[in-house]
Amino acid sequence: MADGAIRGALERSIDELPDELRTVFVACIVDGMTPGQFAELSALTSETVEARLHNARSLLGEVLVRQLGAAFGGVYQLDDSRSERSTNAVMDRLVPRR
Repeated sequence: MADGAIRGALERSIDELPDELRTVFVACIVDGMTPGQFAELSALTSETVEARLHNARSLLGEVLVRQLGAAFGGVYQLDDSRSERSTNAVMDRLVPRR
């Protein structure tokens, strides 16, 4: 069930991308076309395709966080032992205990 919810959120997020970003993202990431191949077919420069792909990924991340943010709210509770272990591991790296 979770896979279906994530897939649906991803599809909705891709649909929210502006056309010029969605086209590059789908061609390169979903269909496996290289940015160079897309550039040749679309008469865009490779730099433009790379920039659009980067912008699509960034915007897609923002949209996904907005759509799925509430679902992640309870993943790491402050009193959760995993959260405590993670915090301790980070702190040990930043400030080694003596």
